[in-house]
Amino acid sequence: MKDKRTLLFARVFNPIALAVYGFTCYYVYSLCQYGGIKRKLPMIAVGVLLLFMWILWCSLLKPKYKNKSSENKKQQSISTEKVSADLHKVNTSKIWYRIACFILIVTTSMTAIGIYRSGINYNGKLSWFIADLKNKREVEFTQNNIYEYGIEGIFDAIENKMDIPKELFVSSDFILRFEKGGNILSFDTYLYGRNENGETESFLITYNANRSPKITVYLNGYVNEDYDQQHRLEPLFDMLQVIQLENTVSKWNQEEYGILYSGLRNWGYNTSGIVTIDKEGMTQQEEYAEDQIVGFTVSVYVPGKESIFIPKRFIADWETVTLEPEITDQEKQAIVGYTDIDGEEAFFLDQGKGYRLTVADAALGSRFYVLDLTLDGGLTWETINKDPFSNEAGVSAGITFIDENLGFIGISHSGGSYGNLFRSEDGGKLYKQVVIPKVEVSLNESETYVAFDLPGMPYKEGEKLSLLVEQGEDGDYKGGIKALYQSEDRGITWKYIKEVENE
Repeated sequence: MKDKRTLLFARVFNPIALAVYGFTCYYVYSLCQYGGIKRKLPMIAVGVLLLFMWILWCSLLKPKYKNKSSENKKQQSISTEKVSADLHKVNTSKIWYRIACFILIVTTSMTAIGIYRSGINYNGKLSWFIADLKNKREVEFTQNNIYEYGIEGIFDAIENKMDIPKELFVSSDFILRFEKGGNILSFDTYLYGRNENGETESFLITYNANRSPKITVYLNGYVNEDYDQQHRLEPLFDMLQVIQLENTVSKWNQEEYGILYSGLRNWGYNTSGIVTIDKEGMTQQEEYAEDQIVGFTVSVYVPGKESIFIPKRFIADWETVTLEPEITDQEKQAIVGYTDIDGEEAFFLDQGKGYRLTVADAALGSRFYVLDLTLDGGLTWETINKDPFSNEAGVSAGITFIDENLGFIGISHSGGSYGNLFRSEDGGKLYKQVVIPKVEVSLNESETYVAFDLPGMPYKEGEKLSLLVEQGEDGDYKGGIKALYQSEDRGITWKYIKEVENE
């Protein structure tokens, strides 16, 4: 019996079979790491099928022993000799079978490790697939006519699939587009609120009729949960119930229209397109403003043609609005330089001009950012760079400007364990990653490692720029000591100077 099993293993561990197994494992790993299911899944299926057929053939192809009559003795003798020959081959090839077992174990182990690593957050396609299983929901959307169902149709569909808080707040603008007949073409927003247990829940909601008939909702993303009453979503529902939307857009006679809601907005003394509306739907066009115009605003517009067709900016007159006290000159002076605006990093060159890293998308603890510019001290902002970190996700780790052109931003990864530095020489319109020379320190008598991997913000010292690079959250070299670098070409290249004590 043992000899039969040995012979079976001998056939299974054929070099060609091992090659097919390795080929299949590689494609399984590649699928988990990089995706490409349409191209790689057929290759995996072919490999599995070949291995199954080979093992089945090896299992069925056994030496048969017959013991019926003397006339079969000769045939039985031949079969016995064949089996003996096969077993002799097995016994003389034990080294190969040990090698084959080793190859099989190593191949399987490496594949398993690769699959495991691809499942770690942001390490591979598998991690995104797992994240989608945990946090992505798709919702059937049939009440898709804005004239007939309003935006209630959107949230009715979502509530049929999941529980959402009664009071919601907008973290990013609610933007919706619809065609002339009222059918919704797309919408995007990022909302949050407290559930019944008082815990914050977030909802990144997106829909595009050209891509899918379903609403996509991403849960459990990072959100700046300030619960500012100025960002309540409820006024949007109330106002769209009284705004005569179809009548408003019919005057423009275009194929596509849009709705924008950001919560409370301050229009200053600008009356362009401002329309006050009450709970009965009565409207009043504002011609002159004695005081600043502030209120919950629903903007109705023609996408891409705002300069031709002035948007209608409906402001609810039933919402009580309290203006924040004006900032004094002394307070304005205090914000020049680095500051924090509602949890988002900003840097002001003077009392008017400033830059801000704004979260554009967030999930699973990491964020994508845009760079905004203000020329009025933060009253209004304009996005000047939609991808300053070159499609890297993480958490912003600083922003600074040496002058109007030269600026730096940083991003950290893995909870602040390491990070990257980016440089701009055109006022933030384009950033490129800075290459910082690595410094290896001793781990023990025979090993070294890179300890300094979380760069701070460069600062000017005389004619040079200096930079302190920290060890990150996982660093423990000499009690968190830092590395000092300097640049003589405005931050293009850097030279390691020395270690600096952690103050």
